Amino acid sequence: MNTDLMLNFLLAMIAIVNPIGLIPIWYELTGDAQPKVRRRIAFMVVGTAFVILLIFVNVGNFILDFFSIDIEVFKIAGGLLLLLTGISMVDGQASKLSGNQEEGTTDTELASLRFEKVLVPLTIPMLAGPGALTTVLLFSAQAQEWMDFVGNSIVLVISYALLFLILISSSILEKNVHNLAFVAFTRIFGVIVAAIAIQFMIEGLGDVFPNWLKGGSAVE
Repeated sequence: MNTDLMLNFLLAMIAIVNPIGLIPIWYELTGDAQPKVRRRIAFMVVGTAFVILLIFVNVGNFILDFFSIDIEVFKIAGGLLLLLTGISMVDGQASKLSGNQEEGTTDTELASLRFEKVLVPLTIPMLAGPGALTTVLLFSAQAQEWMDFVGNSIVLVISYALLFLILISSSILEKNVHNLAFVAFTRIFGVIVAAIAIQFMIEGLGDVFPNWLKGGSAVE
């Protein structure tokens, strides 16, 4: 098992997922729900992202090859989704879900109804978007033996378990920080998210149209 590979992968995943930076949009999308419901939403959101990346870390390259899809396409499409998320955060629309007063008889049912509404953008593309998928695929390509794949899977467990703990503990921070601080930070973070999204799109378009970034054109 390549421990250096695991450590680098862990650091990369924590940087990409950015658990602390995710708290404002998590608060915006679920802050009105009861604590028990929020814990279940957190489990569904993190669990879904984890399963997606676990599949890609082990067989992602085979999936892309089978469908003849390039990672550049993920960067462009995911970047577009992420850009829409950033714009909605800046405009204060990220938390304005259609009919956010769900009706259910159990906490799990309420959590499932809210999860359907926050799947995009919370799970995709923020937790399992182009950044995370690209990172996973790059480190998966460096795996030389089956123990390396096991090590990469362990890294995903650690990073997303940490994310889950931060999300379910976010209420402690929310109680001690004024709501206006979250509103302001959400707007600022929205600009950052939009910038990251555009970067992904530029990278994807640059790989697809290399002459574009060089100031030339593929069409003469």
